[in-house]
Amino acid sequence: MQGLEAGDGPQFQFTLMSYNILAQDLMQQSSELYLHCHPDILNWNYRFANLMQEFQHWDPDILCLQEVQEDHYWEQLEPSLRMMGFTCFYKRRTGCKTDGCAVCYKPTRFRLLCASPVEYFRPGLELLNRDNVGLVLLLQPLVPEGLGQVSVAPLCVANTHILYNPRRGDVKLAQMAILLAEVDKVARLSDGSHCPIILCGDLNSVPDSPLYNFIRDGELQYDGMPAWKVSGQEDFSHQLYQRKLQAPLWPSALGITDGCQYVTSRHPKRSERRKYSRDFLLRFRFCSIACQRPVGLVLMEGVTDTKPERPAGWAESVLEEDTPEPEPEPISPRTIGTIQHCLHLTSVYTHFLPQHCRPEVTTMPLGIGTTVDYIFFSAESCENGNRTGHRLYQDGTLKLLGRLSLLSEEILWAANGLPNPFCSSDHLCLLASFGMEVTAP
Repeated sequence: MQGLEAGDGPQFQFTLMSYNILAQDLMQQSSELYLHCHPDILNWNYRFANLMQEFQHWDPDILCLQEVQEDHYWEQLEPSLRMMGFTCFYKRRTGCKTDGCAVCYKPTRFRLLCASPVEYFRPGLELLNRDNVGLVLLLQPLVPEGLGQVSVAPLCVANTHILYNPRRGDVKLAQMAILLAEVDKVARLSDGSHCPIILCGDLNSVPDSPLYNFIRDGELQYDGMPAWKVSGQEDFSHQLYQRKLQAPLWPSALGITDGCQYVTSRHPKRSERRKYSRDFLLRFRFCSIACQRPVGLVLMEGVTDTKPERPAGWAESVLEEDTPEPEPEPISPRTIGTIQHCLHLTSVYTHFLPQHCRPEVTTMPLGIGTTVDYIFFSAESCENGNRTGHRLYQDGTLKLLGRLSLLSEEILWAANGLPNPFCSSDHLCLLASFGMEVTAP
C-alpha cells in the first residue's frame, strides 16, 4: 500500500477493494482474448482459489465485485465470503445475462442502513435498452465502544459495471446519470448535503475521457460530441458516419434532471399546504378581478348582464400586504446540452506511475494496457483549479490514507499479460484505505 499523510484526531479507518473478477461465461464467449493463457489457469476452480487467496491476503472491509457469475456467486463465492465474515449483496444483470455486481461488507465494521439495486434497462427507451446494473449501499460505521459517545457519518458505497460498447457513449452517460441519481438520493442528508461517498467499478472509460471528467469535475457539455469520444476507448474519427450526442440526452420520461437527480413532485406535502378559513376564501368572491367584466363578453340575459357588487366595508385588496406572492418554481432547461452532478468526487488513483514514467494499467485487452476500473471518493473542491482547468481537491470528511499500487503495461507483459498464473482475472484489483472523522455529540 502506498501510504498517504494522515490527519490528526481520531479516525474510523477501513479498506475497500474493487475488482472485476472475470465471469467464466464471458471468458468462454470471448475465448479469442485468452489465447496467450495456458488452459489450466483458465479453469474456474483454479481461478476461484486464486481469487479467494487475494481476498484473504488483502482482507478488505468492503468488497465491490463486477462480472460475478450468478451460479458461482451462490454456490461458491457467497458461502466462502460469509465464512470470511462478510455480508453480501448481489444484483444480476437484467435480461438473459448470467453475471452481475456484488457488494460485501463486514458487519463487525458496518451496519447496513439500506441497499438499492439499480437497473439501467428501461422498456421502450432505445437509449437504455442494455442490461447493465449497479448496487448502492448506505453503511453506518461502527465505532469501538472504548471511544465513548462519539459518532461517524454514514458511508454511501456504489458499485457498477457500465456498458462496454466503445461506440455508445450516449448509453454510458445515461447509465451513469441513473447511478448518480440513486447515489444522490441515498447519500442526501436532512440538511441537503451528502454523506461521504465511494463510487467504484468497471466504467469502460479511460482517464481524462469526457465520462471520466464528468464524474470528477461534475459537469459535461456534450451537445454535438461524437458518441465514441465519451469513453476514449477507441478512435472512430475515420468512420464516415458517427453518432453524435444531441440535447436533451435522455427524455424527461426517465424522471432524472440534467443535474443527475430524481425529479421530485411539485405538489407540496399535505402538512406543508397553507390552510385558509372559509370566511377568508369567501372574500375572493368580491375581489377586484371578480368585479371586472371580461373584454368581449357576450351579453346573455340573466347570466352575463349583471355585475357583482362589492359589499359595503370590503377593502379593495383582500390579500394582506405582508403576504409575499409565491415565486414560480424554476424549470430546468432540457436542451442546453450540459449535464451536471453535485457529488464532488475525485479518483483514488493518479493513473500514472512516476517511478516508472508510465501510465497505470487495470486491464490488458488484446495485450494493450489501459485503465477502465476506478475508485472515486468524496473530496472537497478547492477554490481555484490548476492550470489545466481541472478542479483541485482537498480532504473532507473522508480521507484517503493509502492505495495499492497498480502496474504498468511492461510489468504485466513480463508476467504474460492477464490472466496469468498469479492473477486470475483480466483486470487488476484496486484497493484503498480511508479514514473518516470521529466526532463527539
